[in-house]
Amino acid sequence: MFNHHEHNEQLSEAERERLLRDGASIRGMALHSELSAADGGKSLVRVEVSFKDGQTVQFGQELANLYQPAPGSQEARRLAEVRGAEQLRHPDRIPKIQLPLSDGVRVRVRYDGANRARLVIDVPALQQRALHDYIEREQKPKGQPAARKAVVAGPPWAVPAHCPNCGAPVDQAKASRDPDPLCPFCVQPIPVTPLSLSLSPSPSPSPSPSPEGETRVR
Repeated sequence: MFNHHEHNEQLSEAERERLLRDGASIRGMALHSELSAADGGKSLVRVEVSFKDGQTVQFGQELANLYQPAPGSQEARRLAEVRGAEQLRHPDRIPKIQLPLSDGVRVRVRYDGANRARLVIDVPALQQRALHDYIEREQKPKGQPAARKAVVAGPPWAVPAHCPNCGAPVDQAKASRDPDPLCPFCVQPIPVTPLSLSLSPSPSPSPSPSPEGETRVR
């Protein structure tokens, strides 16, 4: 039998910590995420969980948009190694990483087996996923530039799809036309590259035989 339960129970910080530590684990789906009206650095995320017996539970939780590993932690050291290998400026800087909270994303959830109305997003698991995705993007081979280019001053610019500082997605349509684009999440400058035009030489004219048998160039 299908049962739907709307979860509105408020949990204390201690109860959330207890669920994260001892709760059963299941995957849910983010139905909707929107910036908090009270704090632009947080989002209100609505999650739906479907249990094997057919029960479906929805709940909402407010989360920080960005994750920054603690200085000296294993995660911070991993980031420093990756940023150093990529020869980024200030490789020891700990970036703020965008958490994957967009609509339709699957997220790990912890719940109370005796009371399924008590659920929390597994934030540590979400942070590890964001860290993994950030490192994968940093280690992805960069495309090789064309041999010959003509530089065109911007804007418009060529801008990355993600902020190199925090990993947040970049609104490329807007940032490419901004004279000084900034990431709306970490408020750091977004690197820009002047647009380029290829200066590939025109193909050589093809010779064609003349009626007298001589070779002429068209």
